[in-house]
Amino acid sequence: MNRILKTMLLIVSACVLYISCYKDKGNYDYLDLDRAVIDTANLNILDAYAIYRYDELHISPKIIYQGATLKSKEEVAGKLSFTWAIYQATAGGKVYSRDTLSTDITLQKKIEKPAGKWIVLLTVKNMETQVEEYMKFAVQVDEQLSDGWMLLYEKNGNTDVGLIVDDWSKKGVTQSRMFTDMFLQSNGFSLAGEPRALLHSAAPLASAEVLIASSQEIVAVEKSSFQVFYPFDKLFWNIQRGGELKYASASNLRKEVVIYDNKVHTANFASAGTSRANYFGAGYNGTYGDLSAWSATAFGASFEAVVYDKTAKNFKNVPVSGTSVQPFVAQATTGAFDVNSVGLDPEAFDWGRGNGTPNVAYEYSVMKNASQRYLLVTNFTNATANQLGIGKYPVNGIALNTPVTSLASAFGGNYALLSTAKSLYLHRYMQNGDATVEWTAPAGEEITCVRLQKFFYNPQVALLFLPKPNTVVYVATWDPSAAVGKVYAYLIDPTNGTMDKSSERKYSGFGKIKEMAYKWNL
Repeated sequence: MNRILKTMLLIVSACVLYISCYKDKGNYDYLDLDRAVIDTANLNILDAYAIYRYDELHISPKIIYQGATLKSKEEVAGKLSFTWAIYQATAGGKVYSRDTLSTDITLQKKIEKPAGKWIVLLTVKNMETQVEEYMKFAVQVDEQLSDGWMLLYEKNGNTDVGLIVDDWSKKGVTQSRMFTDMFLQSNGFSLAGEPRALLHSAAPLASAEVLIASSQEIVAVEKSSFQVFYPFDKLFWNIQRGGELKYASASNLRKEVVIYDNKVHTANFASAGTSRANYFGAGYNGTYGDLSAWSATAFGASFEAVVYDKTAKNFKNVPVSGTSVQPFVAQATTGAFDVNSVGLDPEAFDWGRGNGTPNVAYEYSVMKNASQRYLLVTNFTNATANQLGIGKYPVNGIALNTPVTSLASAFGGNYALLSTAKSLYLHRYMQNGDATVEWTAPAGEEITCVRLQKFFYNPQVALLFLPKPNTVVYVATWDPSAAVGKVYAYLIDPTNGTMDKSSERKYSGFGKIKEMAYKWNL
């Protein structure tokens, strides 16, 4: 009974206390937490950064406390603390520690973490109330050689590679960088022979090496360090050295093609894995003449390769699972031209605008005879294999005896850029007009290559990492008196090809540039 009375007294006491507190609501003084505010608006601060390893990352937010903007942490010593920390953004693989970068208001610190995705976190803590405010930034750290616009050039009789990295070629870049002689610096030697081809191949998706080809060598280098992972002999199952390497390319269907000693070699990664362990096969048989230094990028699943026979003056192919280089099937007379009987001498090639489907592109080529120059458009992805030639447009406005040395075909519009040694011509071929001069090389310089920034593997993927897809054109020149190669970059209207001359960016210090291509990171 005594226990019951005690229990009842406790319940009554609790009720009285609750009622007292309820009635007294609003009679207490509440403490202002003095919360700090982290403000990044209009300060050129990004949500995500892309930097090189060992480069400084600089982020300077505005910290507002008690109505005033802080100038230094000494103003709030003992009241606020500041901590910039870095930690991994992805799980799996090697685990790295979470490290403190700085205890100042502004971050200006060399980032030594290895290549990968990281999070930089700013914590502002009220020392009295223990309340914390946070601001988070995504940071992609690349090794010394980042993604960007690659340049293949001749220097001292050998082949090497340069790289341009800026906010036109990589998202999140705040500092433009330029690299030269990357192959030499990474391997201790340059690639022997004159430049032939450069591509960051998407065929072996798991490893995705960069292929570099000279007249004597072809190697696959690791995409970040540029160290040789696969030398010439390790790229082929079996090959006899001593010939000339003419060209190397890759298709959007994950196939690679090499023309060596006038033989066609292929590697089909779509059917045999995603790593470089799938080597180039033996050269195909067949009856054909001297092959152009070109093979198609845009061709369908029915082919292993598409090439041009300069002797017979026609296109030829290697059928899927075939054993020889051979003609195409008989073509319909309704085609714009017959790929089996072109009858023209080639000058320049490129791939470009297709049928509107991102993965279906067309091949473009500038060819001529004794009386006329043409721009040919060919659909090698066409399921109707008897009508591959879909466009044949006269190219007027350029003297026939002046060689066209480079071609850049648009992906988003019906135009092409054709270069001679001194002039860059814009050809809106669907309008039946003459090619007109759009750009002229500076005095003492000659144009060696022109390319539009685009992504051969999958244009939809390009939207993920290209800041300005299909809207940048690069013109490479050579100054023989100074022995220096330059690159002029401009924004270009993707629909009609008009170049914005006021947007010019110039890079110098290379060799004689023969090819340019995009280096990516999926």
